[in-house]
Amino acid sequence: MHPDQKAEAVRRLEDTLVEKYGVLLSQVQLAKLLDRTPGGLRYSLCHPPDLQTRRLKACGRRIGRRIYYSAADVARIVAAAIASD
Repeated sequence: MHPDQKAEAVRRLEDTLVEKYGVLLSQVQLAKLLDRTPGGLRYSLCHPPDLQTRRLKACGRRIGRRIYYSAADVARIVAAAIASD
């Protein structure tokens, strides 16, 4: 995939995520996006089995007692995972 096409795909995915969830995704929203249960996602983030999961864990930001994920970071990580398949 050409770098410009890759950047365009990430931007479109980010726009879609922002439209649906806002600029920050909660763990529940991220789990829904990834078709996981919230508990399964929390377990995977505690014991990251692969590079994409480690990247998701790293982009999480604590606000109060909750952890949120930037739509831009999630879009970039998901697009990279799709491109590598």
